[in-house]
Order: sequence, then structure tokens, then C-alpha cells
Amino acid sequence: MELYLFLIIALAGSLVSAVFGLGSGFIVLSIGSLFIPIKDCIALTTILFMASTFTKTILYRQHINWRLSATIAIGSIPFSWLGAETLASIDPEPLRPLLAGFIILSIIISAFGLKLSLPQRTSFALIVAAFYGYVSGLLSSGNPIKALALDRMGFEKQSFIGVMATTALGVNLIKLISYSSNNILRPEHYPIGTALIMIAILSALTGRKLIGKIEDQRYKHGLSIILVFSAITLLFK
Repeated sequence: MELYLFLIIALAGSLVSAVFGLGSGFIVLSIGSLFIPIKDCIALTTILFMASTFTKTILYRQHINWRLSATIAIGSIPFSWLGAETLASIDPEPLRPLLAGFIILSIIISAFGLKLSLPQRTSFALIVAAFYGYVSGLLSSGNPIKALALDRMGFEKQSFIGVMATTALGVNLIKLISYSSNNILRPEHYPIGTALIMIAILSALTGRKLIGKIEDQRYKHGLSIILVFSAITLLFK
């Protein structure tokens, strides 16, 4: 029964992510961990992430800034490995409030009309890659960090979703390799992992149909709400 509930949660999280480019992490990890052990939840969620990002990369390939995407994707790989290796040896819980506070502060600043625009430059993309990669490996999802940066860099809807997905491919692959070598991801996870792959593909296809019906301003508001919820989730895990 617990695994069936986990799949339902994964479907809900994937649908949110398919529309806004993120959200599956804090939904699946925070709620899913109530039904299965946290490290099993992290391993299975990473399978979901990998399938989702691969599918969205294909669906939105024409909207992707490949130069910046490649910079973030490749640059984040060593930091993701470092974060994943750190997870095997320390308790990451004390770091969650710091990340949550950063996210909430950024949203508050934007709400008061003080939104900081960031340049679409390779040098800045490398900084984003470092923070995103390490947090992703350590806490399973660094998407809030990356989403804040890409939003400030001016990416719109389809481009935002495409870049969010593409830049996560390398990180998710590295995490799967690391989790497998550290026995966090095990063969008994593979059957439910197959179901998660199907959920990811169907959700991405559904999201592509919905995204064009959302006005740009409403999309921005929705993204801010998703980011706030991700921060709140981090605080109360």
C-alpha cells in the first residue's frame, strides 16, 4: 500500500513539475518520505527526476539556450558528485533552514518590486552550476536554487522548463551512479522505478499541452508559489 501511495504522490509532483519546471522534488520527497524510508525515497525520486528531465529536454529542445545549459549541466557534475558523496557520511538536516531562508528572502525581495536581473553569461552560469550541483547531490534537489537564477536571467515558460530539464541531466545521472555505488539505490528499487519512468513521460506530455494556456504573469506568480512551498517544505522536514 505504501508504494502505491508513493506512486500517486510521484504523479502529482510530476504534473506540477511538468508545468512549472520544478516542484516534484519537494512534493515527492517531503510527502513520500512519510511512507517509505528517506534514503529509499531519495533514490526513487532521482529515477523520477532522470526520466522527467530527459523527456522534457526532448520536448522543449527548440526553446533551449544550449550554451548556458551545457555550462550549467557540465559544471554541476563534479559538485553533484561531491554533494552525493557527502550525503553518505553526514546528516544534511542542519543545512535545510539556510537554503529555505535564502529562497524565501529572494521571493520577498521580488514581491516588493526589487527583482534583481542577472546576466545570461557563461561566468555566472558556472556559479549557478556549483551551487545547484552540490545542493542537488546533498539534498536530492537543488532545483530551487537553479530556478531562482534562471528566472532572474529572464527565461520564459517553455525556455525555462527546457533549460531546467537539460541542466539537470548530468546531475541526475551522477547521483544515480553515486547512490548505486553507496547502496542507496538497490535492485529492489527497479520495479517501482520503471513505473516512475512511465509517470514522468506521461506527465511531461500533459504539461506541454497545458503550458500554452497559462498567461505569462500567472505563470510567474505560480512559479513564486512553488518556490515558497519548496522553502517551507525544507523548513519542516
